[in-house]
Amino acid sequence: MLYPNRIQTALMFDTRADHLEAVMRDFQRIEGIRSNARFHLSEQNPGRFYRLFEGTEELMVTLEYADGPCDERHFAGPLASPYTGIVTPDIRSRIARTYGHVLLEVSHGVMGGVEEDPKIAAMFEAIGRPRSGASQLQFERRLAVLTLLTRIAIDHGMPLAVHWTQSGLLLGGEVFEHIAAGDSVPGPLHIHPQLFRPRAAPDAMPLAGIRTFGARHWLGREIIIEPNVLPWTANFETILAFMRIATGQNGYVISDGDTFGPEDRSLSYRVLHHEAGAMIGVVDPEPADMPLYELVPLKHLAHGFVSPEHVPDDRVVDDRAFPLDIMPADQEAKMALANEWFEKRKLAEGIGGRFEVRHPDAPAAPPPPPAPPPAPAEPGLSGVSGRGVRARVFGRKGL
Repeated sequence: MLYPNRIQTALMFDTRADHLEAVMRDFQRIEGIRSNARFHLSEQNPGRFYRLFEGTEELMVTLEYADGPCDERHFAGPLASPYTGIVTPDIRSRIARTYGHVLLEVSHGVMGGVEEDPKIAAMFEAIGRPRSGASQLQFERRLAVLTLLTRIAIDHGMPLAVHWTQSGLLLGGEVFEHIAAGDSVPGPLHIHPQLFRPRAAPDAMPLAGIRTFGARHWLGREIIIEPNVLPWTANFETILAFMRIATGQNGYVISDGDTFGPEDRSLSYRVLHHEAGAMIGVVDPEPADMPLYELVPLKHLAHGFVSPEHVPDDRVVDDRAFPLDIMPADQEAKMALANEWFEKRKLAEGIGGRFEVRHPDAPAAPPPPPAPPPAPAEPGLSGVSGRGVRARVFGRKGL
């Protein structure tokens, strides 16, 4: 589902959590100050369960506490992700020490998340009523509410572990608190980098690839970067930059075959659009189980990487002059290509970037004037804050 309605957080504690009502009261007060929303208590079982409802937005919030340890089998997916072990190496022992857990949930609509049932969703469409919470704005509102609610709960008691279900993240409480402090949406809290390695000889250079979980909630597709020599954190930063291009004001998804990167030309990635069933991967191709966007690294100067497929930055051609040596001979095809460049230029300029066409046989252009120094980067989690690529981005076509 593009914008899942019911989103949840599970917080695991090694002692009894007796602060649920205090969390609920603080949330009502803080969210009221922050957004002027008025959440009213509609149902409660003191110390165990609270249901809040905000009538203007039809937002429902529930807080529930349960005694007893958590079954590790509920977290099979997150535990299988290498990222989980990287950010919280002792996550299994934390789960084993769980005494009780708090489940927090946010949804839109009087009916809560029941509209996610396909039959009920079809019924709503048949009567011409839109599904509650079925927009990106409402989805991000639910994320903001759940993030605040979870952080308030952590302020009242640091959990051993937190399961953020929207992106399948399973983290130590202190790690979650650090990541959730960022303000980027989508950001590291919403995009789970599932790392994988190719089958290779024992003495081969270690390579790491990334397949996301969570990008589908904005793009309708996940994103993949095949294993390569770059650090996975550098590739993850680029994934987050790609998503900011797609979801920001006037944003768009980079076209199939085009490249993108920051204005300082410090890195460049090609974007490929794959449909379900497409064979992906050069070393060990496999059919895609769903539509995917693939990012292919072409250049990353910070890590001394330049692919043989990278067209040099100074091989720029004037696409407005319709260069005959790279335009097709057929007049209709020529006009179609010129119109394509025109539309792509409008998209790039719409986000404050620029569009250019490069060709390996074009004469070298004079170097551009030096760019102003970038703004200082905000702190993040060891290179995965999503803020490292702060310069404006632009699309380029390497023909």
